[in-house]
Amino acid sequence: MTHIDSHSQITLQLNGVEQIVRANLNLAELLILCDLPTQSVAIVVNDSVVPRSRWMHILCQANDNITVFSAVAGG
Repeated sequence: MTHIDSHSQITLQLNGVEQIVRANLNLAELLILCDLPTQSVAIVVNDSVVPRSRWMHILCQANDNITVFSAVAGG
């Protein structure tokens, strides 16, 4: 039986769906892992918009509520 270190995975909400991902995953990696677009999207973490320039620097945390929006141009 394989023991999984409880710190090696975290649970978070992504677009309203519970996801179990590895710890120390940044937002850019999360998009790729979940097969989400990395262009023309905005990411909101716990009600705060995260600028694209910070995606590589923000690590997903247990119980984060992450929403990925398609960015719509025009008006």
